[in-house]
Amino acid sequence: MHGSAGPPDPERPIERFKPTTGIVVGWSGLVLAVVVIAYVALADHSLFGLRLGWGAAFAGVLVWATQLRPRITAYPDALLMHGSIADVTVPYVLVEEVTMGQTLNVWAQGRRYVCVGIGRPLGYGVRQRFRAERSGGLLGENRTAGFGADVPRSTDPSYQSFVLSRIHDLVAAARRDGPRTREPRVHKAYAVPELAGLAVTGTAFVISLLL
Repeated sequence: MHGSAGPPDPERPIERFKPTTGIVVGWSGLVLAVVVIAYVALADHSLFGLRLGWGAAFAGVLVWATQLRPRITAYPDALLMHGSIADVTVPYVLVEEVTMGQTLNVWAQGRRYVCVGIGRPLGYGVRQRFRAERSGGLLGENRTAGFGADVPRSTDPSYQSFVLSRIHDLVAAARRDGPRTREPRVHKAYAVPELAGLAVTGTAFVISLLL
């Protein structure tokens, strides 16, 4: 006889939502920074090369933090929203509303938490309004609120709409089952490696300019 699987591990992700913005710019910027640093290390040991190398290192960390780091990971009890310099954990039972524009916005306890890594492309809203005017209704919901079984599903097949629908399901399930902890709360933690990297490379770049 097989035993039950038991509750899901709260420390294990159940879904990693891929970013929809910043990928091309981010990886291109990182590759360029690495190429510049390699060139300086191998071929240019001058003061200008030192400045160029530290500037590229600072730019590389900045590109990583702003373009590639922001994303969302779903855990059994909460969403982990990775930002440029901080991470915010939002329990599903506290989520009041989720909206999708050029960024993904999660409202909890009257505050808005933003993930810039997932969002609609520029001009999406204009196209949707144009289609709505032609069809006489609203197409492709940008908002998830209420979290009940009777909330209409979006007919938009985009990945952004999939993210909204998935978060909707997780929030609805959490509200149905109730909180697993006595006092769920939003938790914020700073991204120490990124902050340290920005501080070190930025300071070194400024010092190199003063030499």
